[in-house]
Amino acid sequence: MRQAANTLLLCVLLFGLARGEPQAQLTLADVVARLGTPAVIRGNYTQTKEIALLSRPLESHGDFILSKLGLFWRQQSPPAGIVIADGKRLVQQIGDGDPEVTDDSSNPMALPFSRIFLGIFSGDEESLRTHFEITFSATGEAWEIGLVPTTEPMSLAIESIILYGREHIEDLTVVNRSSDKTVIRFSDIRTEPEHLTEHEIELYAR
Repeated sequence: MRQAANTLLLCVLLFGLARGEPQAQLTLADVVARLGTPAVIRGNYTQTKEIALLSRPLESHGDFILSKLGLFWRQQSPPAGIVIADGKRLVQQIGDGDPEVTDDSSNPMALPFSRIFLGIFSGDEESLRTHFEITFSATGEAWEIGLVPTTEPMSLAIESIILYGREHIEDLTVVNRSSDKTVIRFSDIRTEPEHLTEHEIELYAR
């Protein structure tokens, strides 16, 4: 059904262009719908942290999976580590160490952050409007969303978040209240297969 709808939409766009009609301006609603459409998103990332007390940025890289089971975030170096967030718990594992599990009872401050970031990655417009002041701009298929936190605890720690992308989020920049900045660049984004493999499901089971 989704494929048929996409095919119909493409035909409508091509027909409009053939008649010389201008292509509709991309809107925030369009981008949010686009981000929330894939059932599973996989990809790689490079993360750069600029910390005021350090003379040079810290860089790390890894891969991730975003699905109905939550976010699986694996840092390959340096150091190796895994973070799993599903909105109900936060699992962190460094190297071969034992996983540390955080939930609302053990750390009520940590879970709101993970839930909000899950909303950002999955294009949850209700969550975005609840927790952020939003700005949006677009040129062709490229778009940028600016988020300024309006609710605690996010507003106490983060000054702004900027997302840039086209079909998917390509860059994410987080500026802390301390002026430290984290930039994450995503690459090799994949949405096939549409469902998690058995191996991927096992990765979440920690």
